[in-house]
Order: sequence, then C-alpha cells, then structure tokens
Amino acid sequence: MQKKKEKRSPERGSAARCQYTQDMFGGVGGRQDQSKPPRRGGRYQNICTVLNFDASAAEKKRDPRLDELNRMGLQRCWLDVAEEIGVDAFLRLWRRLDRAIEAKDDGGRLLIPIRKYKIYLKFQRNRYIEELDAQGVSPADIKRTLEKQLCEQISIRNISRILQKA
Repeated sequence: MQKKKEKRSPERGSAARCQYTQDMFGGVGGRQDQSKPPRRGGRYQNICTVLNFDASAAEKKRDPRLDELNRMGLQRCWLDVAEEIGVDAFLRLWRRLDRAIEAKDDGGRLLIPIRKYKIYLKFQRNRYIEELDAQGVSPADIKRTLEKQLCEQISIRNISRILQKA
C-alpha cells in the first residue's frame, strides 16, 4: 500500500480574523493579544462540587455519634480509637469485644486483656533477627543492622538467646 503525500487542501494559508469575530477573539492559546495574565496568578474556579480541599470542611463532617459516645462516658482512649478508625468500625469492634469469652464484666465496664503494643514490636524484631540469621548474617552484623535500621540497642548475647529459642 502506497502512502499518498497530499494535504487536505491544496491551498496553503493561515486562519484569519473575519470582520464578524475580530472583536471577540484575539488569538488562540498563547497567541491571545489582548488578554493580560492575572496579577496574583491563576486560581481554581469556585465550582468544585465533588472534591472539597478545605480543611474546615473535614471538621464539619465529624461524626455526631462521637459526641454521643463522649456523653455516655466512654474513655478518652476509646474515643480516639473511634475517631481514627471511624464510628462504624469502632462499634463493630466494641460488639466483638463484648462477646469475647475472655472479657470480664466489672459493673458495666468490660475488662479486655490485651498485651502492650511494644510486645508486638518485640515479636516482629525477633522475627527479623531470625530472618537475618537464616540469610547467614552473623550475630555481630545483626546487632549493627538493628542499631542502624531500628535504632535499637541489643547485645549479641540476647541475639543468640533469641536464635536458640527459635
């Protein structure tokens, strides 16, 4: 198949203003001759209906059930959890904890046994030590790696104990 080298129009030329539109349009794009750029720079138009980037709008959408939880006397810690994960997710969590066998009732309060978060971090650190050992890293190098990456001081003896338990 042979490509044709012909133009759409055999005549060459540029778009010109006609007598009817010369006052309405002063050019196209950057070639506009009479428009001046705004002094303070461009701005978004105030017509955004779907997205709202105003920080005060986020505060307006605060779930009113948070105030109800506060009025009923829920502890500050649980109010913070409800605000962070959302009230619906918090209510599901609360309902699940209320059904837990391990939960004890103390006159209207649930006593939920849960380990401290630092125990979880320690568990993950120990898994990381085991993984480094499996890769053939020496205890001294594991110690340096933990100091550099986790900012944690640990002795080589403690690293050896962790590896013996594993």
